[in-house]
Amino acid sequence: MGRIENILHKNFPKANWTVTKPQDGLQKECYIAQSEELKVFIKFDVPVALLQRLGQIGVAPQVIGSGSVGEESYVVQHHLSGTYPDWSWLANHISLLAQLMRRYHTDQQLTALLAAKTLASYKDHLQMDLEQLEQRLHALDRGVLHTPEITLVFHNLQAQAQSLQPTELVPVHTDPNTRNMLVTGETLYLIDWDEIALSDPLRDIGPILWWYIPPQKWPEFFTAYGLELDERLREKIYWWSARISFTVALWCAERDYDCQSFVEDFLAAVTGGDNPHAAFQ
Repeated sequence: MGRIENILHKNFPKANWTVTKPQDGLQKECYIAQSEELKVFIKFDVPVALLQRLGQIGVAPQVIGSGSVGEESYVVQHHLSGTYPDWSWLANHISLLAQLMRRYHTDQQLTALLAAKTLASYKDHLQMDLEQLEQRLHALDRGVLHTPEITLVFHNLQAQAQSLQPTELVPVHTDPNTRNMLVTGETLYLIDWDEIALSDPLRDIGPILWWYIPPQKWPEFFTAYGLELDERLREKIYWWSARISFTVALWCAERDYDCQSFVEDFLAAVTGGDNPHAAFQ
């Protein structure tokens, strides 16, 4: 806790703090600190400039301190007291969700920060992503993902990628799910932006719609976002939902966790089917 105390003293020299670990499981080192006047969230090994910008545009919690300890970066953010939205909340706040996502998708400063390390075209971006997934799949020596059916369907996913309509790569949240959302009052925030990347805007729109929003409400989302839902966009909803379902299944299999439900999601999305685990069904 010594370096946490040093960080707090550096950024807030007059406050006395109580420091705890978050209850929710997180992949990176993080802490919650509370004083009489302020409650903050401290996280290490993060993209500082990107989190600062996300806070400035009201997409993520505001960054109120940052720096580095040795070679490891950290941020201090306002700690938000809120709840994770369920599907019914999202379905009743579709315009709010769409406008929030459009805000970071179209932010030129975020795009410029990410573009410095992203040179791929749309086609190359998809190809590199699929190649990495295939390498990870081949590295597994056993398990539910090593079946002729999964191999065939993964090849179908690769083939489908060739017909996706190229678009400008934009900043996206690479793990879009309700556990990475917080509702405070009537305000929606996205959290856990550690792996923010440039990609197809449907990379995070698609899974959110497929998992949480009834299909009859999808046109309402795109109207609020500023697009008209057509077959090309619908194709991307299913493709990116299949891709993330396979990615999560692969992550679970690599750690010997149960991945069956995500395998089922993957198989359903590849064929353009309904989500077998959608909360609204």
